[in-house]
Amino acid sequence: MTPEQASARAALLLIGRLVKRHGLTVEEAVTAVAQRRRRETGPHTDLVVAEAHAVLAEALAPIRACMDALRPMAQAAAAAMAELGRALNQAAPVARAARADRPAWASPYGPPPRRR
Repeated sequence: MTPEQASARAALLLIGRLVKRHGLTVEEAVTAVAQRRRRETGPHTDLVVAEAHAVLAEALAPIRACMDALRPMAQAAAAAMAELGRALNQAAPVARAARADRPAWASPYGPPPRRR
């Protein structure tokens, strides 16, 4: 679907919702959506914004529910990874000291070969 097709579908969705939920005529709804797309102010442009927010809220509700259900697992995984990081830092202080013999920007393999 091209961006123009997606924009046209969204406009039709908003027009239908404005007619059904707010009692606007089709002409009023089309005018309000067109005004909002042109960033103009009209008598019903606030309803277009409200309906767009409602559509997004309805579409994102299942995703929010999924994220809320997964939040405890993600927090437990983050705590376990932090513990693993602390354990690895305690176990490997010698490996960090071995790299201190050269600047951070220097390669252990020497300078890159020159082109001839």
